[in-house]
Amino acid sequence: FHEISENRVAVLLLAGGQGTRLGVPYPKGMYDVGLPSGKTLYQIQAERIRKVQQLAEERLGKKCVVPWYIMTSEFTLEPTRKFFAQHNYFDLVKSNIVMFEQQMLPAVDFNGKIILEQKGKIAMAPG
Repeated sequence: FHEISENRVAVLLLAGGQGTRLGVPYPKGMYDVGLPSGKTLYQIQAERIRKVQQLAEERLGKKCVVPWYIMTSEFTLEPTRKFFAQHNYFDLVKSNIVMFEQQMLPAVDFNGKIILEQKGKIAMAPG
């Protein structure tokens, strides 16, 4: 808990996936995982962050912050932002939640040659 109390710990969540395989048209983090509470994956993670901050504060007697960095895709950034706003950032401080979009780069093979998705169109992959 010492490192947490010194504000040297953060959480990085890779949240670029859509819920297509789960049969939903929204980001996976917004998915109700079927718990009796109806909590989403994002809510569960937010509660864990709040609990870790609380425990560190209780044990070491000083207020601390665990920033939450959420990497999204171009398809999940806006729905995720809206979802967090609608849920009052799950009682975390908004400025301690940083959402950013994973960029796409041209896909290359093992020899460094650019891969085409189709004739005249470069294949893109997460960077």
